[in-house]
Amino acid sequence: MDLIERVKGLLFAPQAEWEAIEKENTSVPDLYRRYIAILAALPPFATFLGGWLFGYARGHHGVAHPTFVAGLTRAAAQYLLSLPALYLVAFVISSVAPQFDGKSDDRRALALVAYSYTPAWLASLFGLVPGLRWLDILGFYGLWLFHLGLTRMMRCPEDNEDVFTLIALFLVVAVAALHAWIVHVIAPAQLI
Repeated sequence: MDLIERVKGLLFAPQAEWEAIEKENTSVPDLYRRYIAILAALPPFATFLGGWLFGYARGHHGVAHPTFVAGLTRAAAQYLLSLPALYLVAFVISSVAPQFDGKSDDRRALALVAYSYTPAWLASLFGLVPGLRWLDILGFYGLWLFHLGLTRMMRCPEDNEDVFTLIALFLVVAVAALHAWIVHVIAPAQLI
């Protein structure tokens, strides 16, 4: 698996890419090492660099910047906690798959979740440039990727795709909120 080719395939030819992914037997450590660990680093460090270089608007109070050490610590915490959080989402999706007439498979669920997160990870790069952060919305393309890959990866019948996708979205939002809360407790933002 070539990372660049995989990303291009997911973004521009998702049906064909899911077909190729379905045939692969990539192990969990390989998926983490060759894909997740690389792309999951983009959001926290893009946010850190954008905030440190350009700051965050504070309404009528000007711009605030995180201190370098606090910002870097926060980015590291976000990154390190995102790795098990992604597996948690995959584990729950694998666990509930039989409820939707699908097949439970943690490895395939992790591949489904990781590859579906790709647009969100890439869209986070807009956080580097002031005024472009709103383009994070492009990451919602990952919902479509998840929807397309669900039947292939979890063997879920097409009749159950929509409800399963909505439940997965709820799960992702809940885990993201928990992730953000834990990061805030561990490494609170320190702005100057």
